[in-house]
Amino acid sequence: MSALGIEVSAAAALSAAPSAPPGAVVYGDPFTEQLLALGARVARTDVTVLIGGPSGTGKEVLARYIHDRSLRAEGRFVAFNCACLPESMVEDLLFGHEKGAFTGATQRFAGFFEQADGGTLFLDEVGEMPLSLQAKLLRVLQEREFTPLGATQPIKTRFRLLAATNRNLKADVQAGRFREDLYYRLNIFPLQLRPLNQRRGDIVPLARAMLKRHAYIAGDLQLDLSAIEALCAYDWPGNVRELENVIQRAMVVADGPTLSAVHLGLDCALPAESQFTAMPWTNQAVSADLVEAPAAAPVSETKAAPSLADRRAMQEAELIMETLKASPTKTMAAERLGISERTLRYKLARLREHGLMAAGV
Repeated sequence: MSALGIEVSAAAALSAAPSAPPGAVVYGDPFTEQLLALGARVARTDVTVLIGGPSGTGKEVLARYIHDRSLRAEGRFVAFNCACLPESMVEDLLFGHEKGAFTGATQRFAGFFEQADGGTLFLDEVGEMPLSLQAKLLRVLQEREFTPLGATQPIKTRFRLLAATNRNLKADVQAGRFREDLYYRLNIFPLQLRPLNQRRGDIVPLARAMLKRHAYIAGDLQLDLSAIEALCAYDWPGNVRELENVIQRAMVVADGPTLSAVHLGLDCALPAESQFTAMPWTNQAVSADLVEAPAAAPVSETKAAPSLADRRAMQEAELIMETLKASPTKTMAAERLGISERTLRYKLARLREHGLMAAGV
């Protein structure tokens, strides 16, 4: 539970489609909808927001969403990762320097505190900031002024601060790795993003948005039912970042207008064993025990033509059987198909269930 008595789950869904307007996000899960509603509400204030969540869940996208709906939307959005550079360079980039402040300073540099004046400063991975810089950041937040390196006079600043971390800052405070006073200065309005596997309703909408975003790879592709089932059954330890990598890789190996589970190559449990059942006519993943079995279809004397899904399934079965015949082992066959051996075993079991493969294969 957050300090405000609110726990918001959310957010790897926070990844904007390329055709969406600035600040738009793609989602299909009610938890993400709740998160965005809170984000839009706090955006109308100048309150500092601390965004928490595992790596790859979309913390910067949420920060941009808040900025784009704030009174500072016309100002700059300046993002900086506190973990990517040595301490001396972090200080220089944040505070800036005057010409001649140190060897190599041939001209004045306006630091990020100054660049974000009138706009938003987003400090990503703020928990990685060294203790000495934490004290200087605290002073800037308290006094709303800073002194560039080599300068003699402070400069006033009016930026709105958004911060993000994948660490437990409260535990870091207790361990002496993070200043307690800075923690309470940052943690005014916390928003907590949950991993992708805890809001599965976002997975398929995100995947479809990524297909559009990376259409330059293989054109306009669609997800078939097997791909949707595999996406919803997989655990996504790498969150949205992993999902995007999987989609791009699948687009490279795809040989038609659709992506199937074979192209995704995910090592996941059977969809029937999953807690969720993908519903292809929606962007949601619905609990399996809420899905009623369809009524029995009336018997018809006329044999219906195979559907597009049936034809795709037959083509996949043919590809698998041809690859098995040409491969000495199932391990090699799985490698040639671009899937894990576990996924191959699952597909073989499905083929045997439908009488498309002998039981001993």
